[in-house]
Amino acid sequence: PAGRRGLLEGEGAPLFRTILSEAALRTALRSTEEWRDQLEHLSEMAERPNLTLQVLPQSAGLHGLSSTDVWFLRLPDSRTVAHTEHGYGGELHEESVAVERMQRAYDAMPDLALSPAESQKLVLRMLEELLCHPST
Repeated sequence: PAGRRGLLEGEGAPLFRTILSEAALRTALRSTEEWRDQLEHLSEMAERPNLTLQVLPQSAGLHGLSSTDVWFLRLPDSRTVAHTEHGYGGELHEESVAVERMQRAYDAMPDLALSPAESQKLVLRMLEELLCHPST
């Protein structure tokens, strides 16, 4: 959404790290053009100094956050909460035990993911494959 994009691209944008599943990147959209646009946008965003993009390869297998989209948010009182999303909505988790469990699962993921440079190469390779594919 444009609101989130504005926060990440605007002046004084916060540091942001995301780890995306390779499966999510490889899931075709109905419109190949939109798929290309998304990959191009990811590639451009990965170049921003405040953003770190890592791709979790399919070879990593199941992990502690399989099928879970989670955002960790630091509140002004220094408390961390977690927001999980799924296809039908989202949920805010404020209880520290649940947030800590998700944080531990997330903290293990960068070790399973490709480095930012390798992730960028994968996105560019996928983009090249889409551009060269005869059906696009």
